[in-house]
Amino acid sequence: MMMKTLSFSMAFLLTFTMPAFAGDTPKADLKALLADMQHYSADFTQTVTDESQEVVHEAKGTLTMTRPDKLRWETTLPDETLLIADGEAVWNIDTFVEQVTIIDQASAVADNPVILLTSQDDETWQQFNVAHGDDNQHFIVKPLSEDGQIRSLSLTFDTGTLRSLSMHDAQSQTSRLVFDNIDTSTAPEMALFEVNVPDTYMIDDQR
Repeated sequence: MMMKTLSFSMAFLLTFTMPAFAGDTPKADLKALLADMQHYSADFTQTVTDESQEVVHEAKGTLTMTRPDKLRWETTLPDETLLIADGEAVWNIDTFVEQVTIIDQASAVADNPVILLTSQDDETWQQFNVAHGDDNQHFIVKPLSEDGQIRSLSLTFDTGTLRSLSMHDAQSQTSRLVFDNIDTSTAPEMALFEVNVPDTYMIDDQR
């Protein structure tokens, strides 16, 4: 479930003001909208539904991201979990069983469109198609490869601020995150993306 949580989080970010669009394609529009993205923190409510639209999971927590490639995903309900991406590795910290699983971050987000929210790399952007949804505040992102866990990502903005996102995965499940208490102006402390593992914890290093 935590690997799926990573997919549902590498998400999302910035002093979001609506810039003039820099191009005549949806990808250029999205890149222009995210061009000044630096920081993003918010509370979130997550709802996961299956192919029949039945709710299979719900969660609440906080999300903190900063460019480039740093993320902290912490749930408070129904269970307390912590996932940190420090730019090099992803740390899944399970306090209940006192275990930490470590995976290579590049491998974890391969073919995952959520990476575009924190990536500044043009080569990475070339791995995805971008289309407009209902209007210029709504974008649908799909990886060119069909091998990834996430098949499509939908981003919804309101006056330049990311308000929600939805991801459809390879198991035909859809995860929708709605953000509240959004802060795009305060730079998060870098200590939030550092991991100090207690000596008593078991470490499963899969890098």
